Amino acid sequence: MKKTNPKILVFGTGGHAKSVIRIIEAEGKWDIFGLLADPGLQKEDIDILGYKIVGYRNDISHLQEAKIMSCFVAIGDNQLRAKITEDLISKGFKIATIAHPAANVMNNSPIGHGTMIHAQAVIGADSKIGKGTIISALTCIGHDSNIGDYCHITPGVLLGGNVTIGDFSFLGLGSAVLPGVKIGKNVQVAANSVVNKDQEDNVIVAGNPARVIKRTWSK
Repeated sequence: MKKTNPKILVFGTGGHAKSVIRIIEAEGKWDIFGLLADPGLQKEDIDILGYKIVGYRNDISHLQEAKIMSCFVAIGDNQLRAKITEDLISKGFKIATIAHPAANVMNNSPIGHGTMIHAQAVIGADSKIGKGTIISALTCIGHDSNIGDYCHITPGVLLGGNVTIGDFSFLGLGSAVLPGVKIGKNVQVAANSVVNKDQEDNVIVAGNPARVIKRTWSK
C-alpha cells in the first residue's frame, strides 16, 4: 500500500516558493496540498510548479474544516516572513521545518520551526538554528554556532566554529565569518565580505576585513 503523507500548504507564490516546493518534494515527508497567499491574487493566474492557490490568509475556514493546518512560509524577506509566520501560528497553523536530503545536518543540532535547509548545506555539531531561518545551498556552518531567528544565510557563506548570528540578519553571497565572532541583530553582511570581529546590531558591513558602511533602523 502506498504511504500517505500529511498535507502541507506553502505560503508564497514567488521565486522562493519554488525552492521550498522542490525541497518538500525531495524530502518526501509531506504532500503539498496547494499554495496559501494574501488576498488580491487571482487563483486562475497563479500556477507555481503545478500548484495553485487553495486559500488566503484571511479566510482559512475551509482548510480548517479539511484539517489541513500545516504550513511552510516561503517568503524571502526576513521581517515579512516573521510577521506572516506569527500570524499563521495565531490562526492555528503548525509551521513545518524542511531540509533537503542532500543537506548534512548533525543529529545534535536543533533546528527551529519554519526553517529551511537547502541541498549541500553543512551544519556542524552542536550548532543551533533558530526559527524561520533560510540556510541556502553550499553554506557551511561550523560547530557550536548559534544562528538566530528569521535570518537569511545565502549561498556559499562560510561560518567558523562558535559563531553567533543575531535575529533578522542577512549574510550575502560568499561571505565569511571567522571563528568566535558575534554578529548582532538585523545586520547585513555584503557579498564576499570577511567578518573578523564582533559587529553591533543594525549595521551594514562590507569588505575584507568587513567594516561598518551604514547604520540602519530596525523595525
